[in-house]
Amino acid sequence: MHAPPSTRPPGRPRDPAADRAILDTTLRLLIEQGYDAMSVDGVASAAGVGKSTIYRRYPGKRELVVAAISSIAASLEPPSDSGNTRDDLRAFVAQTFGVIRRDGVGFSMIGTLLVKERDEPALIQLFRTAVIGPRLAIAGGILRRGVERGEIRGDVPLDLVVQLFAGAFFARHLVGRPDDDAWLESVFDALWRGIAT
Repeated sequence: MHAPPSTRPPGRPRDPAADRAILDTTLRLLIEQGYDAMSVDGVASAAGVGKSTIYRRYPGKRELVVAAISSIAASLEPPSDSGNTRDDLRAFVAQTFGVIRRDGVGFSMIGTLLVKERDEPALIQLFRTAVIGPRLAIAGGILRRGVERGEIRGDVPLDLVVQLFAGAFFARHLVGRPDDDAWLESVFDALWRGIAT
């Protein structure tokens, strides 16, 4: 004999605003306090939600941080193919470094994750897989289209181009110089001249 189907209504649906508050707060506290010092209690308090709200979504701190890091990549839509490689690459660079520059999120988070690499190697690996990997794939796709269209030289090592963009940005940050839009445009123009046909 089978039990009759349950007539109990489903639980309350998840609140997208609470989801966003939890993930944003997790990122902020990860940057401000570091992985070891931050706690689920602290995230709940700062996000204005109950601990049970977080634990219904994530079993613990590690899973919460993983979800927060993954949310960065999910928020970045790849630029559409405009038919002009320079414009597409410029849009990609502006979008990517806009996120890194926003409130110091990128620099601080990468620093925090690198510090934890020995104790929590899965965290930096997740960042590489969930955030860096997809961005590299998008950049590679834009550059390959440029080669196919004859806008970028075929002998250019495409991986190196992406590393040069990132390296210039992080070097500028390390020496404490402003990385405003004019500077970013000048770096982009210099690198574009080196790869364009």
